[in-house]
Amino acid sequence: MAAASSGRDGTGGKVRNIAAMTSAVALLALPACKPVPPLKEYVYPAWNFAVSFRAPPRETDIPASADGKSNHGFVVESVLAGRDNLVNVIDGTGSTKSDDEVLSGTPKKLAGYVGGTLGPITYAASGTAMGREFMISRPDHPVTRVRIFVANKHLYEVISQTALGFDDPETVTFLDGFRLLKQPGS
Repeated sequence: MAAASSGRDGTGGKVRNIAAMTSAVALLALPACKPVPPLKEYVYPAWNFAVSFRAPPRETDIPASADGKSNHGFVVESVLAGRDNLVNVIDGTGSTKSDDEVLSGTPKKLAGYVGGTLGPITYAASGTAMGREFMISRPDHPVTRVRIFVANKHLYEVISQTALGFDDPETVTFLDGFRLLKQPGS
């Protein structure tokens, strides 16, 4: 017993050194651990949605172009700790496309717009509004997860891009923090 505690058997000293190094590394890492800010919901009644962010968002109103080639839109974006989360809303009241046509065409159009590769598309929902979820990958950029919904002639693109990987739990927290205020038909 005495030999093990004094480190004379060739293992006790190494174990103590590893334990001391582990403790030192843990103490050095403590200042890097900052508390995660709480989620705060931001409500946008004019655009019929609410979304939760951990940092105050930047809001940008995008007027329709005079030539009619781009619709009125609204973007709300929050960037924090390597994560870029945003909601892009496009007013489609002048569109003749059905909701299903918009949901079917948007993933490929969005991937092409950013120069990315479209991943698998699955169904998603916000309340009773059906939508789609998909990934877009681009060289030298983090993977982007997107959920899209159409409600009341508005296209909602809920987008999360993080350098922390596709499985970053904050991505799902953000995507799930989006909700429509008035459901279609209400």
